Amino acid sequence: MAILNNIRNLVVCGLDAVLGTGTKGCRPELKKTQELWFVPKGFVFNGAAALNTTYAEQLQAEGKLVVVKKIQGFTDNSSDDQIETLENGVKRVTTLGLYEFMVDFVNGIYFHAALTSLNSFGSYDVLFVDTEGNIFGTKAANGSLKGFSVGTLQGGKLKFATDTEGQRESLMFQLTNRPEVDENYVFIQKQADFDPRTLEGVNQVNLEYVNAPAVGDITLTVKASLTQNGEAVSGLAFGDFSVKKDGVAANPMTADESVTAGTYVLTVTTLTAGVIATSLYDNPNSRIGVILDGVLYKSGTISATVA
Repeated sequence: MAILNNIRNLVVCGLDAVLGTGTKGCRPELKKTQELWFVPKGFVFNGAAALNTTYAEQLQAEGKLVVVKKIQGFTDNSSDDQIETLENGVKRVTTLGLYEFMVDFVNGIYFHAALTSLNSFGSYDVLFVDTEGNIFGTKAANGSLKGFSVGTLQGGKLKFATDTEGQRESLMFQLTNRPEVDENYVFIQKQADFDPRTLEGVNQVNLEYVNAPAVGDITLTVKASLTQNGEAVSGLAFGDFSVKKDGVAANPMTADESVTAGTYVLTVTTLTAGVIATSLYDNPNSRIGVILDGVLYKSGTISATVA
């Protein structure tokens, strides 16, 4: 079992410990970035946990990990170090350049909207996953793995298709703490029991009330479909739905999908006047993402006034 803190590979830097300049042994090397993992600012991975699919999917379902896949182009737009030349010809560094990247995708209009939803400043950290399944991050204060600090994170403009090129989507981000990369990196080589390249992103689900909820009803009829292509989301259980009446939990007791695939008749307590809100929610595990047949789904919350 690959316990996270046992598999990280750190470099030790500083004037009192210049180590690692030798070339003996297998040389770890970061290949082309294939996907990005965005986590909330300051989030630290559990160093005592096994780094595997179960742990990664748990973080996704809890809203703590956003996986951005299928990078087509990766451009380094990092700024140069600023060097001052003194009167006697001596040079010194005045400002260290910061790492900055532009990544391109061909994942479609829906994906463009998802990238735009990431727009922020100082809200995320990022880890890199390369074409060989290696993970590149930095060291947290407790010695465990965390992502590199991100400042500006901005989805680019949609590049429209032409006669010679297809549509493209893009994402720009800048790292604000250069020593995290240069001095305190964590490099995790692909493990036998976990390939991060197989981890999929979250699939967004649209929910809608088929019938307007009314006073005296003992059921809610809800349709679930994928935002990307409108395909029905089938196979959900009653424990995959959160229902709240005026902000108070009133979760369904059963869910019947027997008539139409993706349409669920949820049995609830008798409705009274007020606002009823419904969303996908993994009630047994208390997390916002629902995993069905190994696929992760999330939804927004829909509301209706019961009258």
